[in-house]
Amino acid sequence: MRLGVWSLVLGVVLAVLGAASAYAAGTTTTTTTTTTSTTTTGTTTTTGTTTSTPPPSYSRLTASYLPGSCVGAGAAAIAEPGRRVLMLGAPASSLGPSAYPTKAPIVRFLSSSATGSACKTAHVALESVSLFGGAVTARSVAATHGRGTVSGFAIYGSPVTLRAGHAVRIGGWGEVTLEKTVGRLTAPLVVQLLAAHHGLPAGTTIAFAFGASPQAAHKSRPTHHHSAGSTHTTTTSSGSPGKARKHRHGKHVVRQPLTAVPGLGYKPSHYVFPIDGGASYIDTYGANRNDVYDGWHHGDDLFAPLGTPVVAVARGTLSLVGWNELGGWRVWLTDKKGNSFYYAHLAGYARWILTHRHVRAGQVIGFLGRTGDAFTTTPHVHFEVHPHQPAFVKLGYDGAVNPTTYLHKWKIEHVPADEIPQPARLKAPVGAPRQEAAVVWHQLLVARHLLGLPAPTSASGPPAVVQRPFPHPLSYAASGAAPLPLAVRPASAQVSSRSDMALLVGGPLGGALALAAVAAVAFTFRRRRRAAAAADPPS
Repeated sequence: MRLGVWSLVLGVVLAVLGAASAYAAGTTTTTTTTTTSTTTTGTTTTTGTTTSTPPPSYSRLTASYLPGSCVGAGAAAIAEPGRRVLMLGAPASSLGPSAYPTKAPIVRFLSSSATGSACKTAHVALESVSLFGGAVTARSVAATHGRGTVSGFAIYGSPVTLRAGHAVRIGGWGEVTLEKTVGRLTAPLVVQLLAAHHGLPAGTTIAFAFGASPQAAHKSRPTHHHSAGSTHTTTTSSGSPGKARKHRHGKHVVRQPLTAVPGLGYKPSHYVFPIDGGASYIDTYGANRNDVYDGWHHGDDLFAPLGTPVVAVARGTLSLVGWNELGGWRVWLTDKKGNSFYYAHLAGYARWILTHRHVRAGQVIGFLGRTGDAFTTTPHVHFEVHPHQPAFVKLGYDGAVNPTTYLHKWKIEHVPADEIPQPARLKAPVGAPRQEAAVVWHQLLVARHLLGLPAPTSASGPPAVVQRPFPHPLSYAASGAAPLPLAVRPASAQVSSRSDMALLVGGPLGGALALAAVAAVAFTFRRRRRAAAAADPPS
């Protein structure tokens, strides 16, 4: 009897440990178990066979740089700030399991199929798409020249519904958008990094099943001359561009981006990079922009955490401090040579600039945000350079030149903590602008540690707000923003809890627990036998 009981206990423990180890190893197993019982001896014998399905072998995706011409379709593209766009699997072709790179892959899919070769008709379909080892997955992604569909989308294994143009956060390091254009790239599934991740810097864009428009045609120098009977482009008092030039015959001339990069009258060491501590950016000057009247991007977008101080690039004078429909909270800075620099999408201003418009290089003038038409995007500052030379000044707003070359050469400074002023804001227009500006303002206060949001006292009640000393009207209550919802635990918690449980059962701790359970059973069994022996006196 004792031998039968101990065999049963030992068999159960070994079966549990074997199943837990197979689960923790992450393999797909099929187990067939045959159980034979012998009633005369009370023993149980368990035998089984296990077969594993090996993962597919992934081939390395072909990588090349994005050319200046149109690209009809490609498997994926990776655009790192300050570097050329890397294409993967382009031109599109039919492939089996593919990855880039093969070790610790960033992009991976089980298969791709392609049809068509013309720029506007090239089609690519990807199956079982994975990003960063399964952090982001999709059952399929298909597109013709960057326009298409996504099905079976999930973040950390949890299904997520995407809406066109609406960004969805991925943990604390990125966001994903359905149907988006970034620079020359258009794709049905676009992931942008808000923080460095998997060896890629913040500001990196990853596009699946992408298409790329041709590079904008640049002119070697400004060629738009004044003529009688013409109406010229002007800059309105709000800082937004006015109407394009109109000729006698009523035809509008859409001005193209400029290739000239003139000197600004000072050495590069005279200027300071506009973001405290630097920022992530790529050359997007001249890229397609549907919300601008002439259809192209007049500057570069500089990505950094919301609330990062924004500084004056040179000694000069500020103007047009306030709200603009596209730029949100924006400001212009004009240096001593007459060059103008435009900052947009700020979260708020440095309090002192509301009464003092003269600044020195490196002085904080505001804080990085996402106001205006950037409300649904990653926090950044849109930055433009407008040289003082007459050939550029007469072009008005279209006299902006590519800021990338200047930004590469300007020195990056770190503002001492005791020199960062408190933020201030003006009143945005009523309606959506005011509501959105209030949300960004609240995020700015949190980012600058001027506002605390402790855990709520009850699960259903609103979060309690602790007001740190901060003069009116910069308090949270005066901002007009509704309390933000409590942060939802990321879907990754479900995945990590499963893997943690596997390690708990199949690892060293699991073995210790199993031995403790066996000891407890043995101890109980012996206690009962001793009690039975004591209750039955010897005959």
